[in-house]
Amino acid sequence: MRLPIISAYQDLEPAPRRFLMYIAINVVSWQNIIGPATVLFARKIEMPESLVGVMLSFMPFSTLLLLFTTPLIVRVGPKRVMMVAWLLRNLIACIVFLMPLALAGGDRRLAWGVLLVAMLGFCLMRAVGAGGWLPWLHEVVPPQRRSLYFSTEAAMVQIINVLVLFTQARLLAGDDPSVARFLIIFAIGIGMGFVSLAWMRRIPGGAGTQKVDSFNGIKALRSAATDRQFVGFMAVAVFAMSGLMWFGAAHVMFLRDVIGLRDSMTMSLAAAGGMGILLTVGAWARFTDQHGSGITMAKTLAAHALAPLVFLIPGSLALPTVFAPLVSVVIACVFGAAFHVAATRAMLNYVPDHDRVGYTALWTVCTALALGSTPLAAGFFIAQWGLWGFRLCFLLSIGSTLLGAILCMVFIHEPSVRNASWTQLLNPIMPLRTAGQILWITIGLHESNRNTPS
Repeated sequence: MRLPIISAYQDLEPAPRRFLMYIAINVVSWQNIIGPATVLFARKIEMPESLVGVMLSFMPFSTLLLLFTTPLIVRVGPKRVMMVAWLLRNLIACIVFLMPLALAGGDRRLAWGVLLVAMLGFCLMRAVGAGGWLPWLHEVVPPQRRSLYFSTEAAMVQIINVLVLFTQARLLAGDDPSVARFLIIFAIGIGMGFVSLAWMRRIPGGAGTQKVDSFNGIKALRSAATDRQFVGFMAVAVFAMSGLMWFGAAHVMFLRDVIGLRDSMTMSLAAAGGMGILLTVGAWARFTDQHGSGITMAKTLAAHALAPLVFLIPGSLALPTVFAPLVSVVIACVFGAAFHVAATRAMLNYVPDHDRVGYTALWTVCTALALGSTPLAAGFFIAQWGLWGFRLCFLLSIGSTLLGAILCMVFIHEPSVRNASWTQLLNPIMPLRTAGQILWITIGLHESNRNTPS
């Protein structure tokens, strides 16, 4: 008897399998360089909350470089561009190892500068190559395999995330982990980043079109921007992602600075969230196949609203120390991951083969604007108003995700699957039925999880 993740992996073609193996290695690098531990490191060196928000915005805002790199990706090809960019991002990240020298000078601002420069350089180089990721994936994964691929990817990533985060929790154990321990985490991430390059070389496809003119990438972007159906879907999805990010940008600092959790406990909670994703993402992927991305996005957004609500309920933090944070983090991870699987699946299904670079580039740029501006604003609110800044972020997350859920029900439909009518939202019993169905899907008891081909 095969484990579900192994069975799903073996059901994929060789090219998607190689992409999955590359991602498995790359996620170790990613989680160690740009994961929650980096936020904890920033607070360890006493970086202000506003600068932490700036640092969190580097990744999405740097993605705006896609507006200029799209012609290069069309001409040279996703594979060559990503190989060079991934090599450079790992080399630039090594700047962080200057941290002991910066701290030895006694000026914390110099230490903040080292971390910010390392992260900015890493993000910029990542952005140069990021435009090749989705076109390359679109090329090697057939449409009928995309839900299987994305659910398998999510499960594999979460297995690795759990292992990485628990390892980080052990490294950061104690009341006041040293700077050296954080640098060990960076060293692991950078080392695995170099290993991922070897696997990237083994993925087929990703070639460029040498005969195209330099304006071909701009034409591809213009074609995507004039597709009203795609732009409408994208507007709804990007607004919803911003709602998720209000919570994501604030909760790690909230756990550390308001609740007072140790860094090791924060990493353990993140690992528990990854385990929740691993156990539930397959069921949500199967539901998406049968009922469509729109209804899945709506349900997962509505469920995610419970995560920030836990921190707003009076007295919730008076419960046993880890209970409320555990519930909140697991809810956010489970339903945030399910939303992203459904949204990415829907986006790729809108993308035509002849314009995949332009469509995916426009998607990446627009999501970057939302995901970049949100942590900037969150950092400002928290720096200005402290606890009330955190509460404002949580309220904005609840409001945005609930409104996003309604917009998904109204505007995102797939004619090939059966969708519930948005008018059902007016039924006063609908919230209770929806809550029950969300629970049933998540624990794998919904009919979509039973009526699947063996």
